[in-house]
Amino acid sequence: MNRNKVMIVAGILLFLIVAAMLSFSHGTILSRNNISEKMAMEIADQYVQSRLSPDEIKALEFEEIYYYDRSDQGLPKVYKINYKRMIRGIQSLNGVQLRVDADTGDVSTYRKSWSIDEDEIALIDTKPSISSSEAAKIITDYMTNEPTIGKDKADTVKIISSELYWKEDNNETVHLAWGIKFRDSTFAYDDYPAEAWIDAHSGEMLLFAYARD
Repeated sequence: MNRNKVMIVAGILLFLIVAAMLSFSHGTILSRNNISEKMAMEIADQYVQSRLSPDEIKALEFEEIYYYDRSDQGLPKVYKINYKRMIRGIQSLNGVQLRVDADTGDVSTYRKSWSIDEDEIALIDTKPSISSSEAAKIITDYMTNEPTIGKDKADTVKIISSELYWKEDNNETVHLAWGIKFRDSTFAYDDYPAEAWIDAHSGEMLLFAYARD
């Protein structure tokens, strides 16, 4: 191998080594953004701790992080980070949501929802009276009796997830409820799932969200 070829090979190897070194920072793989997912989480944690009381922080549990690249729309690339509020060991729809700019690390939006009064639910048993499978049957029975849905669709229901939550109804009354996501045979693969909320003690249908694009 002549000297020129050696220099070319050496140059390529050096490039690959530098690229590999740049791809690892703070123990995580970086994208083309300045802020990695791990760094965004650290920023969010610090921000939340600066805004909430110690008791509120204890009640929070990390839920999920999403990355959105909307640069083609002229919007910044962001991480959306969600924390859920736990009450008596049960998750709720209360919590904190933040957006962290993926280029600058700035917290661009912050939203806190803390509407449930713990005293109001102090006497509600956290052990459900009906099981998740019984709640699923309530859904299919409900669909069967809906003229616009019917038994044919109800018979094809597939449960995606079923979880216990503290759920407020339209009158702001709090229930222990099964939050159930599901699809039937009329849903395309990429359709958002339908959603039902069922009181875990009485079996009352609190919300049935079936409409989709």
